[in-house]
Order: sequence, then structure tokens, then C-alpha cells
Amino acid sequence: MSQQINLISPLLLKKRYVFGLREMALGLVVILAGALVWGGVLHYQAGGLETRAAQQEALQTAAQQELDQLVTAASRPVSALLTARVKATQSQVMQREVLLASIGGTIEQAATGFSPHMRALAHSSTEGVWLNGFTLAQGHVALKGSALNAGLLTAYMERLGEQAAFAGMRFSGMDATLAPSAGEGGSGSPSSPEYVNFALYSGGREKPADQGGLHGR
Repeated sequence: MSQQINLISPLLLKKRYVFGLREMALGLVVILAGALVWGGVLHYQAGGLETRAAQQEALQTAAQQELDQLVTAASRPVSALLTARVKATQSQVMQREVLLASIGGTIEQAATGFSPHMRALAHSSTEGVWLNGFTLAQGHVALKGSALNAGLLTAYMERLGEQAAFAGMRFSGMDATLAPSAGEGGSGSPSSPEYVNFALYSGGREKPADQGGLHGR
């Protein structure tokens, strides 16, 4: 029976360490690369912050310059010529506003003042009576027309007085003439019936015609 004896001592064997020289060198390279990358990131961020700071400083400088200009302009005395022009413009605007208000009131008064009279004339239309013209003004009314006979004219005046626009109005003057028939010239043609030309006045006869028109039947 034989027995083998290991004469090599474990202490004499070559030991391998986990962190050898190569591993340490590789780790150092990784650390240096990370440091370089992080340094680049910090440099980029610092550049952006510097750019923003420069922009803010430029904006602040521009705002300060504008403020200085406003302060300088405010400290200057007001131009007398400019003040006079502003006052003249304000005066013209006020005059135009007054004129527009006056014109608007006149138009509104005319529209609301004569429309009822026009409707009243239309509602008072009578068979056998027709208007050749009329005048409507403040305090003055004139009606000119014709009627087949005096009775129809009386009926027309009564019907006109029933209208609200002419209620209480009294005609201060009336002209009525008998129109000659068309056959009086001796031409031999059959004569047309005679009719009455009339003119009714209220408030005087000599008045300018503010509104007129023709109405016939």
C-alpha cells in the first residue's frame, strides 16, 4: 500500500487577486470618463445660465433706458402749441356732437310729427274728393284739392276732423271756386260735370311748405 504526499505547499502557489492591476486601471479609466462627461454637462449648463443672465441683463438695461427717457419726457414743460391744438380739437368735437344731437332731434321730431298727419289724410279719403296738394308744417296746415260737389267737401272735412291727428284743429280759412265745365268753349263736345276747387288753411296762408305731396282719387 502506497501513499502519495503533496510536497508543494499552498503558500508557494501564485495567488490571483480580484482587483488586480488591470482591473484597477480599467476602473480608473471608467472614473475618468464619467468625470469628463459630468464636467461637460456642468459646462453646458453653466453656459446656458450665462446666456440667460446676459439676456436678462440686456433687458434690464433696455428697461432702465426707457424709464430714463420717460422721466426725461415727463420733466419737460408742456408745449403751448400742442395744448392749444388739443383744446381746439376738443372744442370742435363738442360742437359736432351738439350739431349731431340737434339734427337727430329735428329728424326725430319731423318723423314723429308729420307721420300721424299723413296717415290721417290717407284714412280720410272720401269718394268724389281728391287732394291735389298739401302742406304740413309746425302750426300750419294747407289742403288743396277738388270735390264733385260742396256736400262731399263738407263730409270730407267732418271725416278729417274725426282723425286723432286733426282732432281739435280749426281751419282758419277756406277758398272754394266752381270749376268751369270742359264744354263751355262751344266746341260741341259733351261737357264734363262741374266740380269745386277748394283750399283749406289752418294757421295762416303764407307759410313755407315743409312737406307736401299729391293725393288723388
